[in-house]
Amino acid sequence: MKRKTIALEISHKFIKVAAGFVRDDKVYLDFTKKIPINHLLENGAIKEKDALIRELSRMNPIVDQEYLINLLVNNVSLILPPYGLEVYQTHQMTSVISSEKIINELDIKNIYSIIRNKKLPVDNDLIDIIPEAFSIDNGNMYAQAPIGKTSSAITAYTKVYTVPKRINQEYSDVVKGANIQVNRKIVSSFAASELLSTYSDTPANYFLVDIGSASTSVSLIGNKTLLASRSFPWGGDNITDRIVSSFNINEVEAEKIKIMFGLDKRQLKFKYAVCTFESEAGSSEHYVEELNQIIETELAEFYKKLLIAIEELARAYSINDYQTLPLLLIGGGSKLKGIIPYLVSKNEFNTIEALSPRSIGGRDPSLFALLGAIYINHKYPNTKSGDKQINVNVSREE
Repeated sequence: MKRKTIALEISHKFIKVAAGFVRDDKVYLDFTKKIPINHLLENGAIKEKDALIRELSRMNPIVDQEYLINLLVNNVSLILPPYGLEVYQTHQMTSVISSEKIINELDIKNIYSIIRNKKLPVDNDLIDIIPEAFSIDNGNMYAQAPIGKTSSAITAYTKVYTVPKRINQEYSDVVKGANIQVNRKIVSSFAASELLSTYSDTPANYFLVDIGSASTSVSLIGNKTLLASRSFPWGGDNITDRIVSSFNINEVEAEKIKIMFGLDKRQLKFKYAVCTFESEAGSSEHYVEELNQIIETELAEFYKKLLIAIEELARAYSINDYQTLPLLLIGGGSKLKGIIPYLVSKNEFNTIEALSPRSIGGRDPSLFALLGAIYINHKYPNTKSGDKQINVNVSREE
C-alpha cells in the first residue's frame, strides 16, 4: 500500500505544497502547487504573521477543476529553513521491556523518547531524530530497528537535527493559526540531501548550495549525510532589485529580463536591447552589456559570501582541501543563465553543477526539499514524542 505524504514549505516568495509517495526508492508526485506570498518573510524570519496565516488559510483546500484536484492540506510534513541548524550525534541504550527479551516497537519508541526529552547542549529545539544504526547484546549491528531479535538491551546511534527556538515557534504558530496539523518537521537542507542520496551519480561528499530568492544556504554533506549548514542573505531577488533600480523599471519586468537573458557573455556584432523605458528626454534603451554588468556585480557579492560560508564549514570539520569537493547547486536561483560558467571561471572548485530533481512532474530545482520530505517520511520513522525528560549523553557531531 502506498503511504502518501503532504509536504508544506513556506519560502520568501511562495507557499509550496506537494503530495506524493515513494515506490522502489523513487519519489512520485501526485500534485504540486506554488502560491505567491511575496515579502512576508525575511532571512527565514516571518515578518507578517497574520498575513501569512491568512494566505495559508485561503489556500485550503486546494481545488483544481481541470486536474480534478481537491486537496485538503493537513497532517503535513512541515519544512523548516536551516538557519541556525545544529546537528548532533547521539547514542542511547535502553533495556528491553519484554520479559522474553524480544525487541518490539515499544523499545524503539522508548529510545527516541529518551533522546527527544534530553536537554540539548544549545538553546535549540529538536526537530527530528534520524536513526543510523542499532546494536544488541551480541554486538551485531543493524541498519534498521531489530524488531523481533532477542537481547536484554538495545542501543540506537542517531543524528539529531535542531533549529533555533524562534524559527521553530514562528513556523509552528502560523501553521497552527491556519488550522493545519503538522505530523512532522524536517529541515530543508536535510530533505534535499536525502533526495540526492537516492541518485546513483551523487557523490558521497559535497557542498550543497541552495539559492533561494532572498537567501542562500550552504550545507556540508559527508558520506551522503548532512553534517552542518551555514546561511547568508543573498538570493535571486538581489539581482532583480538591482535591475529595478538601475533600469528604472518595475519588479515584474526586471524579473522577466533576468530570467530571459541571465548573464549572456556571447560576443555579438550588434548591441542587443533588453528593455525600453520612457524618460523626460524620450524613449531610451538598456542593452545586454549593462545587464551583464549588473549581474556580474551581484554574483561577485554572492561568490564572496559563498566562500566565507564554505571556509567556515571546512574549518569546523578540518577539511583542508575543500576545493576538491563538488559544489552542487539547487534552488530557484540556480536556474540563472550563466551562473555556472561564472562560478567555473573562478577556478576555485573542481566540479560545479546545477541540479534538477528527477521526479516526474517535479523537475523544478526549487522543489528539492518538498520531494525530499516525501522520501524521508517513507524512509525514516516519525520519532515525535511527548514523554517526560530522561537523561542521555548527547555530543556535538565533529
